[in-house]
Amino acid sequence: MSMDDPGFTIAQVDAAIEFVTRNGAENRAMSVNYSLVFDAADLPAPQQLHQGGESEIVTQFMGAFHRRCLELEYPPLDSLVVHVAGERGGVPGGGYFRINGVPDPFGKRTSVEDQATSGRFLEEQRAKCRSWGDARRRRRP
Repeated sequence: MSMDDPGFTIAQVDAAIEFVTRNGAENRAMSVNYSLVFDAADLPAPQQLHQGGESEIVTQFMGAFHRRCLELEYPPLDSLVVHVAGERGGVPGGGYFRINGVPDPFGKRTSVEDQATSGRFLEEQRAKCRSWGDARRRRRP
């Protein structure tokens, strides 16, 4: 894998964005787990990539997803992509917070105040997705 070949295509990123649009934003901003998003992009599940030593693909893919939403003038759909279980169940990974310049609420050194700030930020992002998704759904025939 290299910067020239990140292990995925823009078409795969767009497929993932479309999946989150339909199943997340247009569904009252429901959360969508990473595995389903990667499946929609025809990529191995993130757990498999991590176990195979290719965890950087997960980070790069979600970074491309984030940037592509900006390019398309879509809301921050990556705020709807979450872990299914564990400490982060129902919350995006640490990369989501990093790419947005917000403290990771699960970071070992994150203060209670920063955790609250990050939580508010995430809720604001999800509210943007819901408003946008509701409007899109209403426009569909």
